[in-house]
Amino acid sequence: MDSRLTLRRADIAREFKLVEGSRVVLLIEAQSTPDEAMASRMMMQCCMVWEDHQRKKAPLPTILPVVFYTGRAKWNAADDLSQVLNSPAGLLAFAPKKCYLLLDAEQLSSSQLHEQGRMSLIVRMASAPGAAETLDVLALTKQRWGLEDREFCRDMTLWAYRVLWPTRFREADPKEVLMNLLDDFPEIAEEMRQEMRQEMRQEMRQEVREELREEERALLGRLATRKFGRRVGDNLAAHLSDLDQASDFERVSDWIVDCQSEAEILAKLPANGAAGT
Repeated sequence: MDSRLTLRRADIAREFKLVEGSRVVLLIEAQSTPDEAMASRMMMQCCMVWEDHQRKKAPLPTILPVVFYTGRAKWNAADDLSQVLNSPAGLLAFAPKKCYLLLDAEQLSSSQLHEQGRMSLIVRMASAPGAAETLDVLALTKQRWGLEDREFCRDMTLWAYRVLWPTRFREADPKEVLMNLLDDFPEIAEEMRQEMRQEMRQEMRQEVREELREEERALLGRLATRKFGRRVGDNLAAHLSDLDQASDFERVSDWIVDCQSEAEILAKLPANGAAGT
């Protein structure tokens, strides 16, 4: 299974081949708060995994969906779709049962988890309070499993990069973070760098658009002031501050050209009791 693909759905996705030849996919979704939609979410993730296998004409694997919960409040979300479906009683028998296995971090004693075992590292990653602690877990993962299970290390790295950083650690320097995460994974480094370059290009385009909009607002304000006076200029500037679309600026430009009096252009401003036309 391509973990880069499935990680976009679950936090961690691993496929194992058992001794007798059958295959099992382990899906792990980390949660810090209860989610009432978790049963349907996990069911949809399972369906996407099966769709991948059908597309590849591969046998459908058994899937073990696991919700790993690190929050303090009691988990109260249903794990059975029949408990949340708005369905007639006679049809509930056809609803999927037991859509995930819940593992509550507070219920797992230290004796149940090997200090550097995979599940222990997943626990520590899911409950890491900050960027530094997350990088510490990744370093420990690399130290313990770098040679024995490189795929697990890659999955943990992708989890941190794609899931944890965008939602938890936005204040951290993305360039510094990227260098820490990519040291040992050149096969995914270029993909991540491409994503960062694309994000930077989008930010630059947004900044350019904002600069052009500010220049256009200032120009229209000056033109309105010169033609109709300061009052119109100030009112128009306030109106333009809420506009962002090119069509809006074109409309205001037409007002300045077409209107013949202060009263006429002020009447077009929403603040003066009329919808702009």
